Amino acid sequence: MSNTDEKIERTEFEDEFEFEDEDVGDNDDSAYKTEPFDAKKVDVSITTPNLGVLITRLKHDEIDLMPDFQRSGDLWSKQIQSRLIESILIRLPIPAFYFDATIDDIWQIVDGLQRLSAIDSFVVKQTLRLTNLEFLVEYEGCSYDELPRALQRRIEEFQISVYLIKPGTPVLMKYSLFNRINTGGLKLNPQEIRHAMSQSIHKGAASKFLKSLIETKEFKKVVINKNYRMAHEELVLRHMSFIMFGVKSYKSSMPKFLNKGMIDLGYLSDKKLDELKRDFLASLEVTYDIFGADSFKKSLAMPDRRKVVNKPLFETVSVCLAIISSKDRLILLDRKNDVIESFVFLLENKEFDISISKSTANTEKVQTRFNMVSDMICQLTNIR
Repeated sequence: MSNTDEKIERTEFEDEFEFEDEDVGDNDDSAYKTEPFDAKKVDVSITTPNLGVLITRLKHDEIDLMPDFQRSGDLWSKQIQSRLIESILIRLPIPAFYFDATIDDIWQIVDGLQRLSAIDSFVVKQTLRLTNLEFLVEYEGCSYDELPRALQRRIEEFQISVYLIKPGTPVLMKYSLFNRINTGGLKLNPQEIRHAMSQSIHKGAASKFLKSLIETKEFKKVVINKNYRMAHEELVLRHMSFIMFGVKSYKSSMPKFLNKGMIDLGYLSDKKLDELKRDFLASLEVTYDIFGADSFKKSLAMPDRRKVVNKPLFETVSVCLAIISSKDRLILLDRKNDVIESFVFLLENKEFDISISKSTANTEKVQTRFNMVSDMICQLTNIR
């Protein structure tokens, strides 16, 4: 599917996937204090095997094609897949494949997902029949099994270039490499990259944790749109990152902040994950009990506005409600009308509105919105 096709599909179902548009601003990486990567720690090797090596791994589920990705809008059409197979059959070079080989038993695809998926569909799953061929028109409509053995062998013996990111390459460095290497026409977004990179940490514990939370009834009550390309997982990750590191530790950029959050989340104990889950769901529950359909939405102060979740508002309110005691959450619930009135007043405050609307990843804007919500909750619960 072309980028144009993807945009058309996205527009047609806009309301199903939509969050309020977020202006993250420049999101300057320079403010994010990290040590420069040591180039000597990058361990990437190149091999030139036959395609049969990858086919064998696909047959034995030794390559992760990332089934958790909801990429129905990104999959290549049958014609594009067929043209790739035709290129292989007539021995035209194809781009290199990149894998994270931290776990040798299961390689993680970094670049070449659509190409590898097409090969898997044709050779392994055999769900693809060749269509709209340009040169080998006599094989139009053929499946892999219906090709002459000579052509099957040509596929298996086709030489390719494979780059392997080896164990020892630091995880944060892998995020940077993944982002640079991910150059295909249908690029992975930041959360999809985080999901891919997290698979080598405790068997993808962070991704599994995020997925378990977005499937809860508490989350589905307040975020009712469909999950488009892991947008829901990223929303929960924003909450967890601020909980783990503390709001005052935040220095833009947001992507690097979330990258580190995804890594650290993967190393937490089951006990700590249970605590995070309990407080997160409690914050969502009290939010819904107070604000109902207007939870995490500007429509609370502007009834005529479409009811779409504002991401900065979600992370701010959910975090502020998660870190207070259950007793204080009950106080807020008992003072429901006062809470609603106070939040409406806050949403009408120009400084606060800017903090959740413009350059939202800027350090100052993040601190502003968290401080204002926290102060309001303190006043309502008499915490001083």
